[in-house]
Amino acid sequence: MLLTLHIIKIESGDYRAHVMEGAQHLGDYETTRIADAIRLAAENPLPDLAGVHLWYEHVSVGSVTVGNMRSDSEALARRLVELHALFKN
Repeated sequence: MLLTLHIIKIESGDYRAHVMEGAQHLGDYETTRIADAIRLAAENPLPDLAGVHLWYEHVSVGSVTVGNMRSDSEALARRLVELHALFKN
């Protein structure tokens, strides 16, 4: 199974993360940092969870494992922000 984590910036220091399985909304939460949203999503993985499609607004770093989300959340967050800046409207 692959979930989707979609992080949206509400304002500086305020992010909302949505967790989806296909079209089914599994939950959401708010954090103060993108890396924290990534780490929170990796805290309680489902037994058959293969990975997560990781989005920040309109950009994605692709599908990542839960292990990478735990160990590399800062690097994943940086990459999302870099991609976001490249494709900003």
